[in-house]
Amino acid sequence: MKVLCWDFDGTLAFSNHLWSGSVFDALKSVFPQVEESLFSEIRFYMASGFPWHTPEVDYTFCRGELWWEFMEKHFFESYKKCGIAPEIAEKASKTVRSVIKQKSRYTLYDDAADTLRRSKEQGTVNILLSNNYPDLDEILEQLGLTEFFDEVILSAVEGYNKPHKKLFDLAKAKYPNAEFFMIGDNINADIIGGKQNGMKTVLVHKGYSEYADYCFDDLKSVLGLL
Repeated sequence: MKVLCWDFDGTLAFSNHLWSGSVFDALKSVFPQVEESLFSEIRFYMASGFPWHTPEVDYTFCRGELWWEFMEKHFFESYKKCGIAPEIAEKASKTVRSVIKQKSRYTLYDDAADTLRRSKEQGTVNILLSNNYPDLDEILEQLGLTEFFDEVILSAVEGYNKPHKKLFDLAKAKYPNAEFFMIGDNINADIIGGKQNGMKTVLVHKGYSEYADYCFDDLKSVLGLL
């Protein structure tokens, strides 16, 4: 049996500055007069502070709803550092969640759905293995991908972030004798993480890397491994 573990952001779908854009648009929704130039400051603060930026840490203390509470504090502090008044920063921080779950923020790669469907037809197990917020299953439903996955494993639900071993162990536990492939666009989280945890690795959309077992410019090429 072959098991394909799929990353989400940058692998199956792409977004234009997903977190920075969502945090900025949440602010605009409660403070319309905000200067567009503030976006670059927000981008700076969104480059750190997420659990996946420190994957060596055990984040089981902030799973599910607690994950959002944890992140809202980061958004709040980031807004304040950008000079936003506390009362506005608080409202905007609580708005980010609804903003980032807008379907319009995600664009599927053209061959994503067809590749997932064809892999299922060939008897392959598909697992979504993503460093992501706990509500991502809602986006999968909106994008029409839910039916293609046998398992969905999210860092914000489990408390561990790729390349942490425990997140990969969750994927491997139900299929102990299977051949695993980790497919993603991130060298550290997906490729090095997958290889360190006994999986063959597939880098997509990023050209060649000596760290990956396979490198493809598209997703449909993955089907050749089945």
